Amino acid sequence: MLNYMIRDIKIQTGYLLFLPVLIVFLLFMKTPINTILAVAMVYIPVNAMYLLAKSNINHFDLTLPYSRNDIVNYRYMSTLLYGIIGGALLSLILKVFGYEVTILDLEFALQLTLGLSIVFYPLNFALNTEKALLISIYVVFTLFMLMAVSFGYAVENTQKMADNPLTLLVHVAFIASCILYVVSWFICLIIIKRKDI
Repeated sequence: MLNYMIRDIKIQTGYLLFLPVLIVFLLFMKTPINTILAVAMVYIPVNAMYLLAKSNINHFDLTLPYSRNDIVNYRYMSTLLYGIIGGALLSLILKVFGYEVTILDLEFALQLTLGLSIVFYPLNFALNTEKALLISIYVVFTLFMLMAVSFGYAVENTQKMADNPLTLLVHVAFIASCILYVVSWFICLIIIKRKDI
């Protein structure tokens, strides 16, 4: 798993330098903090999948001396790991610069990250052609950004009201996304077992 993580970081070294610029731009545009956190959480996994699909390296993963289950487990565990590390690191940086980051912001951002993975990874493991995979990446990430921005403003405004029932809805949606994330993980394990080299 460590080899996969090193590969994901190495293939996007130049792209990682773009992340701080993107975050500063989003802050300048007064994007909700929870949306900025969500972008930071999904940046490495989605960018790695995009670059791997574009270079058609994903096809050769099944020929490596790793089990198919290891490949799927890595994708799902690394998404959680990158999400938690990226969210925590950006939260600390934003706190240092005086921005207010709440637990609800982090919860919503992780919920969006899990939601993206629920749709994205089964498509990634099921599709064989490079074009189909790239189209799915564009479609899923566009939907993610639309959802993140629209719901991000709603969650940000919800936090300003005391005893708002929508806060409970965010918690319930987070629990649902965690359950669907695990279900999606098992679906991908089934998909990759049946996939031809």
